[in-house]
Amino acid sequence: MKTRKLLWIILFNLLIILSEILFGIISNSFALIADAMHNTGDVIAVIITYLAIKFAAKKTSFKYTFGYLRAEMMAAFVNTLFLSIAMLYMIYESIHRFFNPEIIDPLYMIIVGLIAVVANGVSAYILHNMGVSSCTGHDHAEHHHHHHEDANIKSAYLHMLSDALISVGVVVAGIFIYFFKIYSIDSILTVLFSLYILKHSYPLLKRSFLSLMDINIVDIDEQSLHQLIMSDKRVLEYHDLHIYKPNSKYNFITFHIVLDDENLPLSECESITDEIREKLAHNGFNHILIQVDSDKKLLNHTSCKILNS
Repeated sequence: MKTRKLLWIILFNLLIILSEILFGIISNSFALIADAMHNTGDVIAVIITYLAIKFAAKKTSFKYTFGYLRAEMMAAFVNTLFLSIAMLYMIYESIHRFFNPEIIDPLYMIIVGLIAVVANGVSAYILHNMGVSSCTGHDHAEHHHHHHEDANIKSAYLHMLSDALISVGVVVAGIFIYFFKIYSIDSILTVLFSLYILKHSYPLLKRSFLSLMDINIVDIDEQSLHQLIMSDKRVLEYHDLHIYKPNSKYNFITFHIVLDDENLPLSECESITDEIREKLAHNGFNHILIQVDSDKKLLNHTSCKILNS
C-alpha cells in the first residue's frame, strides 16, 4: 500500500516538474526552472524511499548474495551529483542574467507556481498521513527496519513540504514582476534556490559516496567500540575490523577476536561472541560477523591498533 502511494506521488510530481520546465522556458523564468530542479531532487528522495522499500523485499540469490543493498546509495549518489552540477550551472546563468536582464512573463510563474504549491502540499499531506509503522516483533533488526522505513517517509514528507514553500516563493516573485516589473528578482531567487538545494544535497552526496567506498560512516566512536569488544577479559585482541554501511538500513561489522585459551569449548566461544554481538546490536549494528582465532594466529598476523582503555 505504501509503495503504491509513493508511486502515485512520484508520477504526479514528475508531471509538475515537466510543466515547470516547459513553462519556465516559455516564460523565460529561471526561478521556475530552478524550482523544477528542486522538485526533481525531492522526487529523487521519494524514488529512493520507494526503491528502498521494494528492494528490501527482494530475496538474495547465489549470484546476488548481498541482494540489492547498494541500489539505494548508488541512486542517491548519481542523482545528487547530477542535481548539484545542474544547480551550479543555474547559478552561473542567473548571475549572467542579473547583469543582462530579460523580459519575463510573470503569469506563467504565478499559475504554474500555484499548481506546484497545491501538488507539493497534497504530496506532503499524503506522506504525513502514511503514519508510522508499528513494530510487531521483538527482534532488534526488525525494529531497525521499521524505524528506517519511517525515517525515509518522514524525510520525503519534509522534502515535499520544502518544495511547497519554495513554490510559494516563485508565486510571490511572479506577483512582484507582474506589478513592479522587477525582473532581477527572478535571478536572485534562482541563486537562492540553487544554493539552498546545494546545501541540502551535499550531505546525501557525501554520505552516499562514502557508503559506496565502504568507508565507515556508522555513528560509533573508535574508543567505545574498542571497549565494547574488549569488555570480556578473555578477549586478548581483535583484528581485520571492517565497518561499512551499504544503505541507510544496514550497519555491517566484521572482525576476528583472539581468546586467551585456545582450548575453550565451542559453547564458551559462542557465549563470548553472543555477548559481543548483543552489545553491537544495541549500538545499531544489524549484520555482525565475528570469527574466533587462537593466540597462535596473533603471532603471525598484523593486528589492528589497540586503544588505551
